[in-house]
Amino acid sequence: MRLEDAYKIAFRTHLGYYEFNVMIFGLTNASATFQSLMNQVFQPFLRKFVLVFFDDILIYNLAERDHVTHLIAVFASLKEHSLFAKKSKCSFGQSKVEYLGHIITAEGASTDPSKIQAMLDWPRPNSVRALRVFLGLTGYCRKYIANYEIICRPLIDLLKRDAFKWNDEADLAFTTLKKAISSTLVLALPDYIKEFIVETYASQGGIGVVLMQEGRLITYFSKVLYQRHRGNSIYEKEYMDLLNAVDK
Repeated sequence: MRLEDAYKIAFRTHLGYYEFNVMIFGLTNASATFQSLMNQVFQPFLRKFVLVFFDDILIYNLAERDHVTHLIAVFASLKEHSLFAKKSKCSFGQSKVEYLGHIITAEGASTDPSKIQAMLDWPRPNSVRALRVFLGLTGYCRKYIANYEIICRPLIDLLKRDAFKWNDEADLAFTTLKKAISSTLVLALPDYIKEFIVETYASQGGIGVVLMQEGRLITYFSKVLYQRHRGNSIYEKEYMDLLNAVDK
């Protein structure tokens, strides 16, 4: 924090008066401001050998020699901007690393087994809140699941006002979603220099997209069609699919 701004978020306790020396994420727009700072600090390196999400910095390389060089560059940037990394939370030279709930290896990105098991063990929701938590948890893995939104539609409908009433359709969606989660694939990491392939498909209930590169899956995307669009011709649905794919 700037010294002249520290008093703005000061607080008083029975032990005395305190001011923050650093920005706290509880402030409005603080998270976005910090992410913007990190993007500016690492702008020359982003998507070349660095990915950064708030305070999680991932440095990736194919060769150990390059890894050391890039580590030095990242540390130099942190030092230049008076940013610090906590040593106990850092790991270097890893062939496999957990990053933002994903397991990253040379083969690509996969789901975290511990999180998958938590979803598989999740009991049948008995309230809107429990269902919302379950969908929030599974939604983090939606890129690994074909037709995710189409599968979830009966569950999403239960979130509407006074609509929570568990039925056979919701139970089937709940079971199908768990089955899909248990068999997710390893996603390839994109190479922004190489060509991307977008495959689209449309059905009565929704549209789906598969993003691929050199024959390997990068991500899935799906979307439920509104009632007014379900009567469209297959050509119109395919066109909507393509537009949604490019937009996403």
